[in-house]
Amino acid sequence: MSNEFNLKRKQMGIWFTLPTVIILILVLIYPIFASIVLSFQKVRFLGQGLSKEFIGIANYISIFSNHTFQSAFIRSIYFTAIEVVAILSLSLLAALLLNHPIGRHSFFRVVLIIPWALSPVANAVLWKWIYNANYGILNFILYSLGIIHEYVVWLGKPWLALNMILLADIWKGIPFITLLLLAGLQNIPNYLYRAAKLDGANTWQQFVHVTFVGLKTPLVISAVLQSIWALKVFDLIYVLTKGSPADSTVLLNYLAWRETFSNLDIGYGAAIANILFCMMFLLALAYIRILRPRQTRRGE
Repeated sequence: MSNEFNLKRKQMGIWFTLPTVIILILVLIYPIFASIVLSFQKVRFLGQGLSKEFIGIANYISIFSNHTFQSAFIRSIYFTAIEVVAILSLSLLAALLLNHPIGRHSFFRVVLIIPWALSPVANAVLWKWIYNANYGILNFILYSLGIIHEYVVWLGKPWLALNMILLADIWKGIPFITLLLLAGLQNIPNYLYRAAKLDGANTWQQFVHVTFVGLKTPLVISAVLQSIWALKVFDLIYVLTKGSPADSTVLLNYLAWRETFSNLDIGYGAAIANILFCMMFLLALAYIRILRPRQTRRGE
């Protein structure tokens, strides 16, 4: 009787999850498969429609010998690494402040979530006005404080433009990660802190041995999520610079879009997108690998 009941439960579970699986196949699995197929083809626009020619791995060979791709890859790694470190550090600090009795007022949480609540394009347009070389608020404040002696064209110099986009994306990403870490902080039992105090641990030792250990899972999840979001940044680049000056702000996701929709080289763009997907997939595997030992111990 018990086995029959369990079998019916499993069958019912399959029927309930089947619609979700079908939707995932249609909106996720099929596009990935279609992108892989396109990456092995030379796709051209003709008067009658698309012309497809199978060329094997020629697109991938061309990618890895292309200087533009190599530069975009290096910039994407730099962009992702700096953003993840900066956002995790600032978000952890903000979460600790919000978890303090002084910072638990709902007003601070509302203010925190404003950057995240803005739509991506609205956020990009906002920063475009902030960075404006003639009447942007950033130049006005820095000039008024005497930090700069003349207005700076923030998006006019290659290295500076990339870092200004990085700054804008960090501002956008902090709220969500802060809330994620704040939830983790509130799940740490208070008796652990009391036990640490009884053992003579000071504030720093409590943070290292109680807070940081308790936040291991949220920190890893935050790092992986933010890495994926940093790798696929597009809206800020499109609105602020469109890859200029001199392609210095072209990252992998923007390069894939440009090759596909601007240069109309669909197979080449699909190959770049697949490489980006593989990078994100490896990050997800790393996340699973890091968390697996802890989950195994919990199961035992």
